[in-house]
Amino acid sequence: MSLPYDRALITGGSTGVGLALAAELLRRGCKRVALCGRDPHRLARARHALSADVLTVPCDITEPDDRSHLLTVVEKEWGGLDLLVNNAAVQIETDHLAGATPAVLRSVSDEIETNLTAPVLLTLRALPALRASGHAAVVNIGSGLALAPKRTAPVYCATKSALSTYTRALRYQLQDSGARIQAVEVVLPLVDTDMTRGRGSGKISPERAAEAIVNGLAGNRSEIYVGKARLLPLLMRVAPSIPRRMLRAG
Repeated sequence: MSLPYDRALITGGSTGVGLALAAELLRRGCKRVALCGRDPHRLARARHALSADVLTVPCDITEPDDRSHLLTVVEKEWGGLDLLVNNAAVQIETDHLAGATPAVLRSVSDEIETNLTAPVLLTLRALPALRASGHAAVVNIGSGLALAPKRTAPVYCATKSALSTYTRALRYQLQDSGARIQAVEVVLPLVDTDMTRGRGSGKISPERAAEAIVNGLAGNRSEIYVGKARLLPLLMRVAPSIPRRMLRAG
């Protein structure tokens, strides 16, 4: 199945799932891919690994000026956008019973800004370009922890749950308006990335996750459950205590 998207922007694209997704999109015929991330050196390595034609833009998506600059660069270079992938995320394990220490307060703010506020505001800023495309999609990378949270990362789980709800509500608005834009939620299992280093077992590779995501996009699916996460909707309907017990400890 071919992809209907020629111009894709991926946040958090210098490593992990974002980088693997960029490679898979290019392999499947997407003509232009842009990556953003906080570390310009990682972005340079990603560009070298993929293609000299890949557009890389250093960007902290929690900063309004950076978000505006990112989309200005993309629209100036390409004249528009077909696919926005909100992939950038942070997960910080914290003990909230330890109190409102400066470190905990910073982690709460960073997780909410990165995982929820920034994707919503970046999507709002990108919607005019996506509407002009004629066939476009917003893809929000979520997690099975949105359905069954783990004890050690309450804010991360809450932001992924909120992002899931936002994606569905946005989908309703787009459908009712007749806009030819898909709002797609991707629900990932544990993926072997920098963020999950030292955490959990039974991880899948970023490449496997990326292949499943692109297959779902090619199949025009609005919800893409990857790997073991495919079991979650059924389990949450028939026996929700099972995934909650399994994922509670992460």
